[in-house]
Amino acid sequence: MKNYYLDWHKMIERAVDSWGKVSVSFKPRAIAITGMGGSGCVGDYVEALASSREGFGSPIIVVKSSSLPKYVAGSDLVFAVSYSGDTIETIMAFGEALRRGARVVAITSGGMLEECSKIRGVPVVKVSEGLVPRAALPEMLIGILGVLDSMNLTLASRDEVVELAQFIGERSLDAVNEAKALANFIYESSSNLVIATHTPLEVIAVRGKNELNENAKILVKVEVAPEWAHNDIVGWENPFTRNWAAITIADPGNILGARLVEFMESIYVKSGVKVHKLLLKGSNLLEKLIYGSLVLGLASVELAELRGLNPLETKGIALYKKFLREIAEEKPC
Repeated sequence: MKNYYLDWHKMIERAVDSWGKVSVSFKPRAIAITGMGGSGCVGDYVEALASSREGFGSPIIVVKSSSLPKYVAGSDLVFAVSYSGDTIETIMAFGEALRRGARVVAITSGGMLEECSKIRGVPVVKVSEGLVPRAALPEMLIGILGVLDSMNLTLASRDEVVELAQFIGERSLDAVNEAKALANFIYESSSNLVIATHTPLEVIAVRGKNELNENAKILVKVEVAPEWAHNDIVGWENPFTRNWAAITIADPGNILGARLVEFMESIYVKSGVKVHKLLLKGSNLLEKLIYGSLVLGLASVELAELRGLNPLETKGIALYKKFLREIAEEKPC
């Protein structure tokens, strides 16, 4: 599985080759991005980029559910993201979007989502087959960025994505070394784990949590400043257990954010918590988000190997999907 992550720069290059093949001539009131798990986190990245982009024209709504918010309607654009194409919740939301008259674009490698999109005349951004959803993040994300660029809702230009591929290729060895150090820190700590960061980097922390859940089979808590300082901080005054380790993530170019993380670290250390810091590399937010996610993804696989576990095996998710198939209605076409 490690090779999936190490091929991210190639994945980005493949996505650039498809840039502009799916275009939408439409000015949406809002953009909803629906998906679950490794596919669902794509919407979080788009939201983070949009929130940091001055003048971006449409609000981003991230939906991780089988149903869309009631206000999503015909004046909106819905991206249905399912790497496999068979995620039941996403297929249900896809069908709901069509029934409401919303414009829809599918992001998938195949499956029922692609089949139903062809039947209903929905454009499809096709991503590479043979991966796992959580490792296919760059290609799915760039698929959306390319469509948005065609609508003059640019969050990253094609040239910026070409530079991203080069940057990730050049920094892969750095990411591997940082991931190994991070995995060893978690393994040797053998403690409850918290990932702490500052806005607008919460997407990295949440995805890192998810990958450590899925690949390394551990539970992780996420804390994000400045909101952390209005609730979580008090929990460290008298916790039931001091058996914690912390990974902190900071953007050295964000002076306020970096100082907030330093303050978080001081609280953790005061509480007896061991801390490992990850400073993001990159010249812009997109590069920093992808670099940080690459490090944490690789670290989750490294930790799985240290624990003697198979990162590809997700028994609990398989059990849930079996349960959901028994109770859900799938009528997207």
